[in-house]
Amino acid sequence: MTLYDAHCEEHKAVNGRHYLSFTIEGAADLPDEFELQPSPLEYERLKEHSTGAEDGVGQVPAMYDDGWAIDWDALETAAED
Repeated sequence: MTLYDAHCEEHKAVNGRHYLSFTIEGAADLPDEFELQPSPLEYERLKEHSTGAEDGVGQVPAMYDDGWAIDWDALETAAED
């Protein structure tokens, strides 16, 4: 499965919930954006392992399979390297 770079363009926090909007680079025939409402634990994992942001979520690996999703295994593997 092909991995793409997803960049967090917008972050909102409302009543303890996080709402993230991502744009995708290089996905010619696929939607170029998606939204995610991560659990508090997922949000912390995204902040810890993403790149390009000092505070919050930056760039993360994403995959497409009938919709965009964060590739959690690739996210944590990249952080270990």
